[in-house]
Amino acid sequence: MNINAYKITIRHEEFLAHPALTSLLVVLFFALTFSRLPALLYMIMLAVEIYIAMYFGARFAALEQEGENSKTSTATSEESA
Repeated sequence: MNINAYKITIRHEEFLAHPALTSLLVVLFFALTFSRLPALLYMIMLAVEIYIAMYFGARFAALEQEGENSKTSTATSEESA
């Protein structure tokens, strides 16, 4: 069993590449966690936070697929040689 396959890795370089979205995500998280807001404003802020989280998730998934594709292409080229 390979334990490294189940480790969670946080790609800091991707968060640092989008400083405005990262800071907005952090501010929204703390605002929703520690304040009492009107229901409509709360739902709008929650929707924005979910959208940003989905954006980062898609970026991380795309980076993983690019890494897997480059690994398989090098492995395939090594096998054919």
